[in-house]
Amino acid sequence: MSFVVSQSVGNSYIYEGSNKIQPDPIKIFPDELVLGIFSHLNLATLGAICCVTKAWKRLATDPILWKIVIYREIAFGNDKWAQCFGPDVVKDEDQGEDFSSLPLDDFIADCKKFKSIFPERNAKDRPLLLVRLPKTLNGGLTLKSLDELAKKYFSNRDTGYRWISDSIMELGDKSIDKSCWVLMTKNVLPGSRGGSCRKQKEIIAELAEKSLIGYEAPKTLEAATCILSQHFWSNVCLFSDSYTRCQEADDIGTVIVGGFDEYGLDFRSQTYSSKKVGVVALKHCHPDISFDPLNSGDYWEEIIKENSTINNHWWEGEIIYDYSWGEGEIVIDHAWRDAVNDWHRRFWAMSDV
Repeated sequence: MSFVVSQSVGNSYIYEGSNKIQPDPIKIFPDELVLGIFSHLNLATLGAICCVTKAWKRLATDPILWKIVIYREIAFGNDKWAQCFGPDVVKDEDQGEDFSSLPLDDFIADCKKFKSIFPERNAKDRPLLLVRLPKTLNGGLTLKSLDELAKKYFSNRDTGYRWISDSIMELGDKSIDKSCWVLMTKNVLPGSRGGSCRKQKEIIAELAEKSLIGYEAPKTLEAATCILSQHFWSNVCLFSDSYTRCQEADDIGTVIVGGFDEYGLDFRSQTYSSKKVGVVALKHCHPDISFDPLNSGDYWEEIIKENSTINNHWWEGEIIYDYSWGEGEIVIDHAWRDAVNDWHRRFWAMSDV
């Protein structure tokens, strides 16, 4: 049942259509239990509950909580590589470092800055990919090992790529120095299509003027891994009508990657300008273990607003959500149900010890 909070009374609530005062679950359950429940929510629900009360926002803006949710819903980390290709696809990796080094601060801040560069895109469409490049992926991350993984998704072909020359495959034969997170734009930068290599380098250099420091043209292996990761996870074919220029060049010309269709990702050596060829921006991220959403600037309030889907009224104080109370269980929205039952059992099991 849906309720609209019309009045709060101390640690309780009064709902429209009812004179019964309901207890605030935040005041009943310990913080650890509530945070455990919150960790099962999606971004939309998590953003909405930040506006119930100050007590709810205090818990719902816990930095580790947001890191967990964004790692699960947006980032393509070691866990997703394992889910797509099995637990042994990434070996000898520090799983704790994979999570702790997630560049959450950079991701949120740069998403806001890039939205001013891609104004024509949907307001809720995040402009950046957040992808983990594991050094040991499939025995060692190279274009060849990535090709072998891609064959799983293009089983009717002898290769996982639409087309790639031997010379380009050789350029991507060396693995990365160490595992890292990268941020890459989902599309080529505005104004870069059809431009010369020099012009595209200038466009990337101009990003620094918008406080987007550290971005550069991608290497072929980096661009291919980021693009294919989205197809592996959600069957999305990014760059279906475009190519991005990469840093490397063979005897023919600079390498371009894109043209993604039902036959796979296309690799070419460009010898002339084309309106289909632009350039993306990519950044290698350093470990981020200090993200604090309460002191992270204006984009914190913005990400909460963007991830709320409650009738466009929640920012005005009308909080709408499913609420029921009985037999020791609190259920807020369907996403809570299984989580609450699980954490409720654990909590009382610990209490009996």
